[in-house]
Amino acid sequence: MSAVSDLAVDTLRDPKQVAAQIIGWQLDRATLYTALFAVAAVNAVLASAPVVLFDGQVDAAARAAMPILGLLERPIALFAIIAGGLLVMVHGLVWAGRALGGQGEFTDMLALLTWLQALRAAAQLLVLVLSMVVPAIAGLVALGVAIVAFWLLLHFISAALRFDSLFRAFGLLLVVLAGLFIGLMMLVTLTGVTAGGL
Repeated sequence: MSAVSDLAVDTLRDPKQVAAQIIGWQLDRATLYTALFAVAAVNAVLASAPVVLFDGQVDAAARAAMPILGLLERPIALFAIIAGGLLVMVHGLVWAGRALGGQGEFTDMLALLTWLQALRAAAQLLVLVLSMVVPAIAGLVALGVAIVAFWLLLHFISAALRFDSLFRAFGLLLVVLAGLFIGLMMLVTLTGVTAGGL
């Protein structure tokens, strides 16, 4: 656990160096998939926890205005979305990155984004505890976590694809997210599936 906490601290201090260290481990796909599903499960449980803990404070009007609350009440479905979304994101980043001159491998990107999800789970647990102890600052901490996570994501994309700048990583991320959004909209249009109003 001390090694994991040290790696987490080092990630915040020098994400590029930690990314190179994780890539250097050369983990096989089976190990990476197991880790991905594990962190996706933890993230799904933590994301659902506030709805379960504060269920009495969420009225019918709020549920109607925010359909995502219904999804948060179904951790298994949320797990599938998190794990599937992460896999699609990894493939999209690698394929598009190679088209833009990147040289990374699928396992490199998968390892880095899985580690990022593990850090996100730890941060989510912290926010959950703060929301119960000091609700006033939980929102600010969550915002700070989102900003840091985005900054780390750019560094990890750049490291995995051997980009020479974060701007290329940012551009690639925009392209992939736009592509995923358009693909999702096409899927919804063709199938008529709205995921419970989402």
